Amino acid sequence: MSAIVFLLAASTSGKERRQGVPVDRAAQATRTLQDGVFSDAQATRGEALYKQRCAGCHGADLAGGAQAPPLEGAAFRFKWRQEPLSALFIKIRYTMPPDAPPNAADAAKLDAEQGADLVAHVLKSNRFPAGKSDFAAADAATSSITWPPAPTAGEAAPNVAARYPPTGTVNQLMRSIFFHNANLIFSVQEVDPKELPGMPASDKPGGITIFDQGLMTYTGWLAVENAATALADASTLLMQPGLRCQNGRPAPITEPDWIRFTDRTLAGARRMYRLAQMRNSEAISEFTLELSNSCNACHQVYRNDGGRGRGANAGAGAGARCVHR
Repeated sequence: MSAIVFLLAASTSGKERRQGVPVDRAAQATRTLQDGVFSDAQATRGEALYKQRCAGCHGADLAGGAQAPPLEGAAFRFKWRQEPLSALFIKIRYTMPPDAPPNAADAAKLDAEQGADLVAHVLKSNRFPAGKSDFAAADAATSSITWPPAPTAGEAAPNVAARYPPTGTVNQLMRSIFFHNANLIFSVQEVDPKELPGMPASDKPGGITIFDQGLMTYTGWLAVENAATALADASTLLMQPGLRCQNGRPAPITEPDWIRFTDRTLAGARRMYRLAQMRNSEAISEFTLELSNSCNACHQVYRNDGGRGRGANAGAGAGARCVHR
């Protein structure tokens, strides 16, 4: 027992070793971007790399473009203030360029040093002070360096939409919320709601997972109500300023038909919620056609081949999805 206590004490001492070098996490956690966490030389390297690899989408002055958001300005700074600097490094290092396939040649990917250099350029462009040392690539993904807790001098706080921008894309919203919740509701056509969402197979190797256990927590009609509520409230996220399509372009939230399709989905989900409260499986089964039609109407315009969001009608480089014109 004493050995275990010793190990626990050692692991929480506030210092650890990374590649033979002591790292003081407590000291590192107190640093903010106002403390000079990159060097001018590193920012200069990052600027050259940015012009070569990033300016085509994000603009030469980091002001953003048709397929990419700005990397400079109050809205950008407020968005990333909610996470440590490591989050910006991870975004740049591991997800840029966005159209590079997972198995792309190494030449198409950024290495850790390039990612850190680009972070330095972005920080300098946002008028954060340079220091004497580089932003270290070796610790960049785990760095706890934070953004300043308050706006810089003369910088007004943004509105609610700018303060809480979307995390994912339209496609990610569809996959994470709409897809499985709609399918649970569609299942009422074939399964008695009291059997939803369905129990894991009894012969599943190794038993059930925590995810399986979670599925069994809210079952029956409550699960149907929860699914309808998720669809209704997630529909409002489709109108959130700053939301982007999978191809990086802004979601067309001001287009009349995008608004109409969103309103239709929202209304259908709310009606589904009321039918679930009535415990009326027959009415829900009949109304699933309206839910399906509302989804398909939007897909035909903004997702499917031939819709206004695809091909030549979407404009050069549209990436095919979620773009009205």
